[in-house]
Amino acid sequence: MTFANLLTILSIFCMLGSIMVKQDTTGMTPPAELDAEKAVLGSILLNMNLIDDVADKLKSRYFYDSIHEFVFEVMIELWSNGKQIDVVSILDKIYSSKSSLAKEVSKDYLLELISKVSLISGVISAGEIIKQKYLLRTLINAGDKLKTMATIGTESPENLLDDAQKVLYEVSVDQVDKNFVALTDVLADTFERISELHNSNQDYSGLPTGLIDLDNILGGLHKSDLIILAARPSMGKTSLALEMVKRIALFQQQGVAVFSLEMSKDQLSEKLIASTSGVALAKIRSGHLNDDPGNNDFERLTMALGQLDQAPIWIDDSGSLNILELRTKARRLKSKLNIGLIVIDYLQLMSGKGEYKGNRVQEVTDISRGLKILAKELDIPILALSQLSRSVDSRDDKRPMLSDLRESGSIEQDADVVMFVHREEMYHRETKKKNVGDILVAKHRNGQTGAVELAWVPRLATFDNLQGAKISRRVNE
Repeated sequence: MTFANLLTILSIFCMLGSIMVKQDTTGMTPPAELDAEKAVLGSILLNMNLIDDVADKLKSRYFYDSIHEFVFEVMIELWSNGKQIDVVSILDKIYSSKSSLAKEVSKDYLLELISKVSLISGVISAGEIIKQKYLLRTLINAGDKLKTMATIGTESPENLLDDAQKVLYEVSVDQVDKNFVALTDVLADTFERISELHNSNQDYSGLPTGLIDLDNILGGLHKSDLIILAARPSMGKTSLALEMVKRIALFQQQGVAVFSLEMSKDQLSEKLIASTSGVALAKIRSGHLNDDPGNNDFERLTMALGQLDQAPIWIDDSGSLNILELRTKARRLKSKLNIGLIVIDYLQLMSGKGEYKGNRVQEVTDISRGLKILAKELDIPILALSQLSRSVDSRDDKRPMLSDLRESGSIEQDADVVMFVHREEMYHRETKKKNVGDILVAKHRNGQTGAVELAWVPRLATFDNLQGAKISRRVNE
């Protein structure tokens, strides 16, 4: 995101805005196809079954003419209630309403709509034209707004760029004007989703990580959730996150974007290769590999590379990242590649979008809130790694608690799930829990909390299912 990019986007919006102004001053209308609007309404009047073809694609707000918008709303209401859509029913419904537009709709007006039917080849294609004109008007209105904001100069160029890109993203996925939604509109979709889950072979409602005990308590990683994975240094939070990334990409074929602010892409690649192949990470980094028959590291590496080559994983290791840059890159990845998960390593290395004058707590607060908003906007889970305060090390009980996050802004408040990684052997070498990691689910907004155990595999620097680790030759060899 450069200032040049901002100027380019703003110039496009301002050009659209100037078109809008020119049309207004010359008496011309903004982009609209009024005959198509009339023809769609007339077609439904002639054959009410045609509304089935456009009810889920054409919104009343897409109509430019306010009377057309009003008539379509009445049609949708009649259709939703299982009633006939004809001239008499529409007039009866309109006259009983308290709308100021009621007096504008008459029998002759509705018959005129029917006369326009021959102008279109079908309601679906005409509906698409109506929608496209609406999107152009939306961009023009956004251009006017951004032009005014840029002229006034109260917003920073970075914030204006973020606003511009957000508008473009929302328009591209037709999410403009998402405000209040009636519960009745949500219930049917919710029940359908529950029924599909019940009738399918899926064990979890969210995106499975492949770590069985963790999935059992979380139900997988859920869309729009902000998930915080926190630990003291060297506990393995990055390793655990990468294990999730690998399993989700390989076994679920879901695209994953990894924003690494600490480790390079080469380091991440080495860790993924080690955990996939079973070849010790130290061997991979040193190049001291076995080529003996029956214990050929090269063969295992080749197989692992073949698997990972098909994994939809994208890595950004640019090192410095602020919340505005993250939004831009994430929207682009979601739009072009339809990613299903974002991982950030780690949150405290990000920067906010403004001047904080040394107030790091407020900056982290803005970052965590921005991540939660982005998760909802993209409708995917975001897994953000976080460091814990040193207060953990000063206690007799070293197991992390939610209070260890409270020095870091509103992370606990914004997160839907907060998990901690704790390995007792890092503090007590003689512990009975050797090579075992505790994953403590301390907050779970929509489910249960608790602790699960995973196997820590030192030579691969990764985690595995504990039961599997006990019987796996790959882990124990």
